[in-house]
Parts: sequence; C-alpha cells; structure tokens
Amino acid sequence: MDEGFELELEDLLRASAYVVGKSRSGIVYRVVAGMGSGTVAATFSTSTVVAVRRLSDGDATWRRKDFENEVEAIGRVHHPNIVRLRAYYYAEDERLLITDYIRNGSLYSALHGGSSNTLPSLSWPERLRISQGTARGLMYIHEYSPRKYVHGNLKSTKILLDDELQPRISGFGLTRLVSGYSKLTGSLSAKRQSLDQTFLTSATVVTRISSPSVAYLAPEARATSGCKLSQKCDVYSFGVVLMELLTGRKPNVSSENNGEELVCIVRSWFKEGKHLDEILDQEVINKGYEEKQVIAAIHVALNCTEKDPEVRPRMRSVSESLGRIKLD
Repeated sequence: MDEGFELELEDLLRASAYVVGKSRSGIVYRVVAGMGSGTVAATFSTSTVVAVRRLSDGDATWRRKDFENEVEAIGRVHHPNIVRLRAYYYAEDERLLITDYIRNGSLYSALHGGSSNTLPSLSWPERLRISQGTARGLMYIHEYSPRKYVHGNLKSTKILLDDELQPRISGFGLTRLVSGYSKLTGSLSAKRQSLDQTFLTSATVVTRISSPSVAYLAPEARATSGCKLSQKCDVYSFGVVLMELLTGRKPNVSSENNGEELVCIVRSWFKEGKHLDEILDQEVINKGYEEKQVIAAIHVALNCTEKDPEVRPRMRSVSESLGRIKLD
C-alpha cells in the first residue's frame, strides 16, 4: 500500500512477535522484523516494528479481488490522526493487515490502566489535544477521505497514542472486513459496483457486541438490530470518548457509575449544576485545569450525545468547536 515501505513475507514469518490485543476482528501482534538485503525501506536501518492484525473469518467470505478492492480503499485514507495501513496479505486461509505500530498503546489503557500502560496520568492539556486530534481524524474520515466514510466502531481502545501523545484512530474498516458482507459481495460483483464506493459509505451494527462497547453505540443504532451506522453515530461515540477523557470513568454501566452509563450520569450532573471537582477525573484536578476550557469541552460532549441524531452536530462543527479551545 505504501511505496516507501516494503517488508518481505519471509521476514515477517521469521520475526519475533507477541500479542498486544485481541478482538472480534482478530489478533494483533507487535512484530519486530530484521531487514534482509533484498528489502527496500529507507526509513528503517536494521529492523522495522509493525502491528500485524490477523483477521478472523467472521461472517464474511471474500473473493481475493473483492478483498483487495476493499483493503485498498481503506488504505487510501491518509491523515496524521489515523493509523496508516502499510500493507496486506491475502491467502485462502490467511488474511493480514500491516500497520504502523503505535507504542504508547490505547487511550483506554492510558485512562484506566493496564499491564501494557507505562504512561503517567494524562494532564488536562494532553487530554484536550487528544480530543482535538481525534476529532480532526474523524472529521477527515467523514468529510475529506476519498469517500465520505463511517468509522462505525469508535471507542477509547481504538484511539492509540504516539510518542508525542498525538492520537491515531485505528480499526477503520475492520467491521466491514469481518462482518456479514458475503451476500453483499456477490450482488455487488454481479452489478460491477465498486466496493470503494459502496461498502465504505456505511457500516452495519455487529449484533454480538460486548457489554462495554454498547455504551459507545448511539441510541438509534441500539434500537434496531442490524441497522446501518451513520456519521451521526460516530459523533455520538466521539462524545462518549470525550466524556471518558473528562471524567476518567469507563463508559459502561457499573457500580462506579451508579448503575448507569457514563452519558446518563454526566448529563444528570450537568443538569444538577454539580461543581467541576465532582465531575472531572481526580488526575485532572490534581494537575490543574482551566475552568472555561473544561466547561466548553463538556458542552461539546453533551451536544455529541444528544438522543436525536438530527440535533447532533457534524464532526466538522465538533472539530471546530474543540479547536477554539485554546491552551494558555
């Protein structure tokens, strides 16, 4: 996919690797591959570190050409805040996606901890920059990518942090690659329609959603099994992530959230006029914050998580609103 990146399959198979993540879409490995004499990679001197996702079979049965068309469409989405797809491998019994390895892990781990998390607690300026970068990346997916796409599965585990703590949205296109497209593929091929033009304009809700993921899902998507996700569904998911950044709480129903989802309790807190020190993550309070900035961000999160999708702003407006929050 990237002419400046080349990794021989033999190097990949010989490489040292360990699992860094598992999900319904497959297993992700961190792979360190030595560069052979026949491999051209100007950006790496002796080795390259990549993330390799071994796709699960899911519900889809892909023909090679259809799979290639789909992956190449995903690979044309280039933005500093989106994880770059570098290469892919297809065989009848094996499908791999090779992307940049983002070493600081996910936003979820940074906020809630985990065995792989080595970052100190995030300050308010860092959290604001993460929200602004994520909004820019999602806006690009919606407005400026080759087609006006939908991510379909945005959550804090899908936002990775690079060495400068800039966010990189991952997982774009995975829902389509592993879920329920076998019947569509045949009909589209018969009509000679492009996967680039059709599949990436919408995503289908996966019916087997794990409980924590439901909290990121817009109300209209939960109401009907198998309905198509819209860009306004992505906006809702982003609003949940923003609330997660502000409060430091997990979004799903839990005892920490008094048996409610995070969206419900934040909206309730704000309506009741609770003091910011009762809403914000204690780590934000400890490191200091600017009240006006935080209140502006809360308003953005509340707008994004409106029940009525027609009332929610578009990601362009969300990104512009967050961009107006200036750090001193």
